[in-house]
Amino acid sequence: MSEYRYKAFISYSWADAKWAKWLLGAIETYRTPAALVGQEGRYGPVPARLRPLFKDREEQPASAGIGSALDEALASSEFLIVICSPRAAASKWVNHEIAWFKTHRDPSRILALIVDGEPGTALHPAPHGQDCFPKALTHIVNADLTVTHARADAPLAADARKVGDGKTNAKLKLVAAMLGVGLDELVNRDVRRRALRARLIASASLALAAVMAVLAWFAVQARNEAQQQRAAADGLVEFMLTDLREKLEPVGRLDALDVVGKRALTYYGEQPTGDLDADALGRRARALHLVGEVRDLRGDSEGALNAFKQAAATTQELLARDPRDGQRIFDHAQSVYWVGYVAYQRGESTIAEPAFRDYKRLAQQLVALDPGNDDWQMELSYAEGNLGTFLLGQKRYAEAERAFAAEVAIVDALAAKTPRDMDRQLAVAESMAPLALTRRMRDDPAGARAALERETAIYRKVLGADPKNATAKRGLLVAMASSGAVLLAQGDIAAALAANRAADDAVGELLVIDPSNSQWTEFRVRIRTALAEILLYVDDLAASRSATVSARYYLNTLTAKDRHNHVWNAMLPGRLGYIEAQQLRHERKYAEAAERLSASIRHAGEQAYAADSDADFTMGLMLLLQGELAQKRGNDADARAAWQQARQLTGDSGDVESRMLAVRYIALDRLDQPVAAGAIAAALDKRGYRHPLYTQARTPG
Repeated sequence: MSEYRYKAFISYSWADAKWAKWLLGAIETYRTPAALVGQEGRYGPVPARLRPLFKDREEQPASAGIGSALDEALASSEFLIVICSPRAAASKWVNHEIAWFKTHRDPSRILALIVDGEPGTALHPAPHGQDCFPKALTHIVNADLTVTHARADAPLAADARKVGDGKTNAKLKLVAAMLGVGLDELVNRDVRRRALRARLIASASLALAAVMAVLAWFAVQARNEAQQQRAAADGLVEFMLTDLREKLEPVGRLDALDVVGKRALTYYGEQPTGDLDADALGRRARALHLVGEVRDLRGDSEGALNAFKQAAATTQELLARDPRDGQRIFDHAQSVYWVGYVAYQRGESTIAEPAFRDYKRLAQQLVALDPGNDDWQMELSYAEGNLGTFLLGQKRYAEAERAFAAEVAIVDALAAKTPRDMDRQLAVAESMAPLALTRRMRDDPAGARAALERETAIYRKVLGADPKNATAKRGLLVAMASSGAVLLAQGDIAAALAANRAADDAVGELLVIDPSNSQWTEFRVRIRTALAEILLYVDDLAASRSATVSARYYLNTLTAKDRHNHVWNAMLPGRLGYIEAQQLRHERKYAEAAERLSASIRHAGEQAYAADSDADFTMGLMLLLQGELAQKRGNDADARAAWQQARQLTGDSGDVESRMLAVRYIALDRLDQPVAAGAIAAALDKRGYRHPLYTQARTPG
């Protein structure tokens, strides 16, 4: 379980928004082959899903600056996917995002997708000045995010152009990189929902297809032998669509599979649909699926969609003949799913949504027929998850939340049947992530808290059976720290304190296992800084100081390792310094507090780009405290200037995070604007926001 909120941040030029939308749908709806889920990849256990991804720039004007939402999302993303085109190469924002990621993350986590232009290399620029690679991608970047003239190694990129890999193969390259597995491991798996995994020996396939054609011809010409020849042809089609496809050693020839599907369709196309029995209709549907999947692999989404629509019509006919047959319902559900999947990739929501809803309806029918069938239950969970992903992309958060909650409930019930199956237990925890994300987007702290508590309980259950499970330990640590933040926002200081102390214990156990792990060390700094802040709210100054001293010690071990890491050398020192200034304020040492705060603001200001999801919030808090300290020393003009800066930092929109609205309220209140402050307070009260910093500001005196 990653500590990042997003699996990847999609960086792109505003002019390439359609490509970004396609990529978001293609990766978020991708389901990892079951045989790979849980295996050890380059980045730990292979996840079942690669979601959520962040993409939101199309709603901003092309000239807009990078806002706080993008700041937070970039810092909260595990990978950076750069959509490369001449427009992206010229975009200062795309270059800035790449530069930040190069200096704050492992550069190998930057993935490139070519959609237009020509890729240049470190030694040979692209012809005609149409280089699709942003300069920050191909050149060395300094610690201050400036791009040098020194060229770096040319990046490995997926090429979605028709002259390159094509859209589908390019998507698979990106997916393999994010999963930490080899590309062949994806291509060679037989997964119902995605690309074909079996590839046929070309000569055998083509020869058999020719034999089938001959048999079909004889079936038509020799009417006196029609029954015998038709049975032989049907048997051969069945063999080609099942055993041959599944069992022969794959050799990478999509054209052979295409021939198989088309020959089968030609054979059945010569016969009226009404004359085909159920078995023949089933083979026709499977042939259409084969054609659709091959076309999808080749990047022909229109051709794929047409094939899957025909398959759906065929499976619908089968279902109409036997509406209570579970296999017929399942087969039609697969056709409907593929229609929705390809339509979603193409951005055709008017086709995708009805298809996904029909897929869910059919899955519900399967469960109603046989509630004890785990496969049918999982089919319904897939349907809920796909519908939720679609709705989340449409920003229909309430509907998305219901779908994700239903998905969690199904997977959780299945895991309860096999409590010793650790993979199933961890799968439940993973399914909680989109639910918690959706609730955060709805500004529902109570709902987010409930989801996080459930996630935490699952990790504890896994650890109860397997105390050494490192995946569960990591997940528990992140879940507890996230819970602490949600609890504090709700005003439950005692519970927030307990959650952070538990997270601190968990990171301590990880540090015992690997004391040199910088990630665990950074977690300790963050958690103990959070503890120091919470302890101030309960007036335990001594314990708060102890926490900051410890955090400072661990932070020094990080900065000694790398003086160029902005998180370690700017963001974390800035946040920690703010807490230390608050401690001095509690002691009424206002001059010392102001001096310490100035150093913290300087640390934060050294960042050319926000290095943490809390960056804007932290700066807002520092400006509020700077104004208060100036006022206490009699500098009213300086105080108002600091508060005005804090007010401007929060922007003017009401559709922002509650914590930033709280900063706006405090700034307005101190600037003697009671009407505007009152409106903000009413909005925060309606949201149930009760962070102690906010509630203390509203308390007279």
